[in-house]
Amino acid sequence: IEYDHQEALRLTEKFSVDVDIQYDIEHVTCLEDAVGKLNIENYDAVLTNIHPPDDPESNIVSSLLVLNEKLPIVVLTRDTGEHLALKVIQSGAQDFLNSSTTNIHQIIHALDHAIRRKKVEHHLAYYAQIDNLTGLANRSLFKERLTRALIRADRNKKIVALMVIDIDRFKYVNDSLGHEVGDQLLKLIAKRLTYCIREGDTVARLGGDEFTVLLEDVSHIGDASLVANKILEAMMKPFVINGEELYITPSIGITLYPVDDTRAQFLLRNADNAMYRAKQGGRNCYRFYTTDMDQHLEERVQIESRLRHAVANKEFQLHYQPKFNIHDNQLVGAEALLRWDNADLGVVSPAVFIPVAEETGLIQPITEWVVKEACEQNANWQLKGFKPIRMSVNLSPKQFTRTDIAGTIFHQIIHADLAPKYVELEITEGALMEDVNKSQEVLKALKKWGIRISIDDFGTGYSSLSYLKKFPIDTLKIDQSFVRDIMVDSDDAAIVSAIIAMTQSLKLNVIAEGVETEDQLRFLASKGCNEAQGYFLGKPVAATEFESIFLSAHTSNNVYSIAS
Repeated sequence: IEYDHQEALRLTEKFSVDVDIQYDIEHVTCLEDAVGKLNIENYDAVLTNIHPPDDPESNIVSSLLVLNEKLPIVVLTRDTGEHLALKVIQSGAQDFLNSSTTNIHQIIHALDHAIRRKKVEHHLAYYAQIDNLTGLANRSLFKERLTRALIRADRNKKIVALMVIDIDRFKYVNDSLGHEVGDQLLKLIAKRLTYCIREGDTVARLGGDEFTVLLEDVSHIGDASLVANKILEAMMKPFVINGEELYITPSIGITLYPVDDTRAQFLLRNADNAMYRAKQGGRNCYRFYTTDMDQHLEERVQIESRLRHAVANKEFQLHYQPKFNIHDNQLVGAEALLRWDNADLGVVSPAVFIPVAEETGLIQPITEWVVKEACEQNANWQLKGFKPIRMSVNLSPKQFTRTDIAGTIFHQIIHADLAPKYVELEITEGALMEDVNKSQEVLKALKKWGIRISIDDFGTGYSSLSYLKKFPIDTLKIDQSFVRDIMVDSDDAAIVSAIIAMTQSLKLNVIAEGVETEDQLRFLASKGCNEAQGYFLGKPVAATEFESIFLSAHTSNNVYSIAS
């Protein structure tokens, strides 16, 4: 851009005569013409003049860079003031030259240098927006593309679909197989996600095992469902790493612009909420955002906030549900069940606050409190002269993966002056099977100290003889979902009968939970079930109320009767 026509001709002549390399030069005499040219054609660089009577405060450089931020710009001027030079460089120019003292070779050198430096800057800027591990867009580039996608969608009256994808149980891969395997898995997941979208759409990694997919030019909501199903199907195939097959599942949350919101940050929040709902729905699925999820999120935030202070404020208490020997009617144990009564929230169901505790890591101090409280209560009952019974405590899957869990629980039992044989830990099948080798180590350590092990909710997971033989367990607990309908559902009756027969062959103790009728109890007794618990036998009660159950068992052999 040269405002002086004669000066422009002189420079053009020098480029053609004094320079060995051939340059194609376009000359314009005003910024408006330059903008017109740049809108139509691509140029390697811009050489522009700034001199009086031009306003030195006019920002020519910024105006040009708005059109093309990658454009190298060299400024020529007769004004050698430092203020102008600083302003020009800060605006984004690559170089600033004094036209009075600069020859054509210096200008060429400045232009070449500007082009090379701009390429390096662009290269660095590109990699600053790319996830180093997967090669996908990172959080910064994703937000930039989301903003631009919304502008285009608004102009073209189209829908944008935003997905947040979280890999279920990815922490298990890292913890059990190592971060190197975890990184390899993330790379393979990134490739499969890329194959599931069209050219022009975006897959990004926000961090950890969380990915996003940005779908532009969506004509119908069903298009987003098609892509989500394609992703679920792609993830079903095993991932082979170091010769081993790994299986993972994704939880996908989907939100739509402008249906759900028009602001980028709220769309991301919506998709995140929908993803959490997908996890609660059993994982390996997708959910579209709905407005009720906002209320759910608000409730979750309130629960997390108050949960952090619940232990310190002594808001938790334990209730105890009795367990009886089916054949002699004797009290043999109690299951410690956690209850939370908050001043603001009221009584909060464990089904609501336990998942929040597990996600936030608060499950650790809560579990430690439960074990401590239950063991001390059992020891206290023995001090009062009541018959010794087993105290059952549920162990969260998150807790079971801790390397020091066996030693921690043993020390809590001993500190309570209780013999370990009077403690039984209830662990789900899923927790054991996440890492079989680790589970064997933990269970052996617990058994070494005499602590009993019970498999909780048996029948709802793997239910395999092969794993039962691997683990040193004492008891199987038949899940209440099977017990509930044993008198009306022949399949449930057959499953319960088979579980009892299997435990008998393995010489394990078996207990049925959720017993609510005398007919159910009779059926279980006829099949050889050892123990039972449920509302028919006794509801969960506070420690002081539980003492009346001890007294009833002590004064009578007929706590209940199954005689015909």
